[in-house]
Amino acid sequence: MKIMRFVPAFENKDQMLLPPIPAKRDIPDWYKDGETEYLQDGKFMKGLKTCKPFIDVMISGYFILIPFDIHVEIDEDDKVKMSWDGPPEWSNFVGERMGQIGSTIPVPAGHRSNHMIWSSKWGWKTPRGWSSIVTHPFNRQDLPFRTMSGFIDSDKFFTNGNLPFHLKEGFTGVIPAGTPFAQIIPVKRSSWRSFVDYALSSVSNLKTHNVRIEGQGYKNLEWVKKDYE
Repeated sequence: MKIMRFVPAFENKDQMLLPPIPAKRDIPDWYKDGETEYLQDGKFMKGLKTCKPFIDVMISGYFILIPFDIHVEIDEDDKVKMSWDGPPEWSNFVGERMGQIGSTIPVPAGHRSNHMIWSSKWGWKTPRGWSSIVTHPFNRQDLPFRTMSGFIDSDKFFTNGNLPFHLKEGFTGVIPAGTPFAQIIPVKRSSWRSFVDYALSSVSNLKTHNVRIEGQGYKNLEWVKKDYE
């Protein structure tokens, strides 16, 4: 088993709040309430919960969490104001990048153009040869923000840093403590090349057939369990 070591920005344990958690510990209610099957034209069809790839990516890796309630307001000049009740060491947890930095990055549809940042207080160290994808929590369109993505060689560079994000247009209110704002998935570095392999087409078609004729075909025939603790 590989080990992920989370590295706090502060040496005093009392200054750190809400350590990162395995992503599988925070499955949203909308998924829990989702359907396993549904009736269409008199026939039962496989639903959301039978799609292993969809939930697999959501529960892989680790979440970095917002450690306290974030209050979001938009003033009369249409400026974003975000406030929180946290210790002095966390006074810069949320900020905004002004000026030209990142000005050419397309803004996600339905989000404000403000280039905001999470000032994460956690770094993480992966084993030698392993990097990390750090991104917005997968399939979490319900969150009122969109965190940008990066690829970090976290076996060598494991300090805390800033994670840019955009706030959803029209959102005001509270982002609750414990909300995940970034997902980290370790990835083994390798050299790759690619080509089109027509010889595998028949095998691929057979696998597709076998998966479709069985109710939980992918899960029972092809799926490999992942484990993050």
